[in-house]
Amino acid sequence: MQHFGDGPMLRVATPVGSQLQQYINRLQQHPGIQYAEPNYIYRASYVSNDSSYTAGNLWGMYSNDNPSAGPAGTTNQFGSAAEQAWRDGFIGSSSTIVGVIDTGIQIDHPDLAANIWTNPYEVPNDGLDNDGNGYADDVHGWDFADGDNSVYDSPADDHGTHVSGTITGTGGNGIGVAGVNWNATIISGKFLNPSGTTANAILAVDYFTDLKIRHGMNIVATNNSWGGGGYSQGLHSAIIRHAKSNILFVAAAGNAAANNDTTANYPSNYNTTVATTTETAASYDGVIAVASIDSAGALSGFSSYGATT
Repeated sequence: MQHFGDGPMLRVATPVGSQLQQYINRLQQHPGIQYAEPNYIYRASYVSNDSSYTAGNLWGMYSNDNPSAGPAGTTNQFGSAAEQAWRDGFIGSSSTIVGVIDTGIQIDHPDLAANIWTNPYEVPNDGLDNDGNGYADDVHGWDFADGDNSVYDSPADDHGTHVSGTITGTGGNGIGVAGVNWNATIISGKFLNPSGTTANAILAVDYFTDLKIRHGMNIVATNNSWGGGGYSQGLHSAIIRHAKSNILFVAAAGNAAANNDTTANYPSNYNTTVATTTETAASYDGVIAVASIDSAGALSGFSSYGATT
């Protein structure tokens, strides 16, 4: 039995020989327990690393302007038009902070190193929790999967590195990729290794909420490109706390090619205006579900979707 998260939660091991659902039903009958649920396993929402990506043909950053600011005169009306913002001098600011809840991040990657957060409230490698948040030496974030401060362990942490590059890969340096915001700051909340649990996802979400509340940091959003399992009241409550702290929870719609309005995908289907038994509702829905389109503007064949979710 172990306490975790910012809410009144306990993680309990199922007794040997017990059936999970039967044990949950027994726990729910206890008058001192508000709810019991499985500790689901989550996995990264991977997409093929195809040749157009590895060749640097980032059509998603292009626009339909004429003349084009894209490489070799490339235009794409279905791109984000980020290149127009870059051309006008809007390349992001280090004061804008994004949390990446995912696998780890290669913090010494040449396209990311300049934008990796360093905790100003911690003394590196002194073994102490200087800022009192429960994590000693969380200099660049925290590894909730392994319970340590090493946010990059091996090339297997490629998914978190990939999405970080999309968010804030350094532009104008002549190498690799360019992210939407060239100068935004990234904090790692590693919980996938390569899969992760509900319990560690809750810890990661609460970590960023606490950083904003404790230090007033300008954490505007967390990126959550992962999914799996069913509804979790514990994770839902953590995401509501996130929203109440004015942090957007940006989540992958999923890669099951399913209608999320009829077949819920979590965490993208959570709604922070809906209360749980332990957390009152936020005043707005702080979850943004992101689907995938191809370069012709069509929904990617693998992408889930939904008109209202």
